Amino acid sequence: MLTPVFLDNLPDALPPIQRGSELYRLQRSRELIDLLAQDSVEWQERDCPSCGAKGRAQHFTLTPLAFHRCLGCNSIHAARVPDQARLDGLRMATLSDGRSDPSVHYAQRSFEFASILNWLQIAAARYRDKALRVLDYRFASHAPGFALAAAEDAAVEGREWHHVPLQAGGEPFADLAEALARTGPDAVLLQAEIDRAADPGLLLARLREGLPSGALVFVSSSCADGLEYEILGPRSPSFIPLDRLNLFSIRGFRQLAQDTGFTCLESSTPGRLDAVILKSHFDQRASNDTPFWSGFFRDANRDRLQDLQVLLQRSLRSGVMRFVLQVP
Repeated sequence: MLTPVFLDNLPDALPPIQRGSELYRLQRSRELIDLLAQDSVEWQERDCPSCGAKGRAQHFTLTPLAFHRCLGCNSIHAARVPDQARLDGLRMATLSDGRSDPSVHYAQRSFEFASILNWLQIAAARYRDKALRVLDYRFASHAPGFALAAAEDAAVEGREWHHVPLQAGGEPFADLAEALARTGPDAVLLQAEIDRAADPGLLLARLREGLPSGALVFVSSSCADGLEYEILGPRSPSFIPLDRLNLFSIRGFRQLAQDTGFTCLESSTPGRLDAVILKSHFDQRASNDTPFWSGFFRDANRDRLQDLQVLLQRSLRSGVMRFVLQVP
């Protein structure tokens, strides 16, 4: 399986730390507290959603929702979850409260969007002539500016884009099954959506059932193997419990994808922010409570951070993972 490395320059420290709206984080935290306080919510206890193992260690104990680390594959997951319809409804309410002009989102996240589109184009060219009809599942709802980026891509590359908006109610992922049947895509983008699934195996199963042989699936998710999560755990600025119900390890997600019937063509951890986030964290802390890393990041210059980020990518230890899957 191919493990490409994406050698991008590191961003400045301030924008990555501020990229997630603090208001959004507070809203999602409040929703979680409200969920936990409601007697009417039916919670489903879960074993590891990646490999199904029952052995687990308590993890992320600072959060109000318990998370476990799988002793079999190293994935991290919420120990219990509400139903998918409730999760989707809460996210719709949060996004509608904080929605702004898509052009603002486009300007703020243009580098991220360009990285995603380049990933699709380069990877698709390795395994088929071209991805001509791409289905985006819910990402344009979470990042409204992405629809503008996809429209530009369609004009330049001739790709046909279909965006499935976030919606709540009905059977889990029934909207995905309907969209697959209606549009007949040869590629699907699953950008940061599988993190939020109460049953990620069911989400992949819906894809597997609705896609023809040879179709590609581009999955991006947080990575439990990443140094950011290894050191910071729930203190990571990337960790919002309701948006990170599943933190897959590379091994765990590979097994889940194969068990669902996909062939794993590529895996990578193309994160650019681990070193920047960790340096910011240690620069702001007066204590020297983490052996080696406290001194490393306080003394690190930009070149050292760049070298570390390259090492993390080559070792599949960055905080964001990407998989390219194919239907056999």
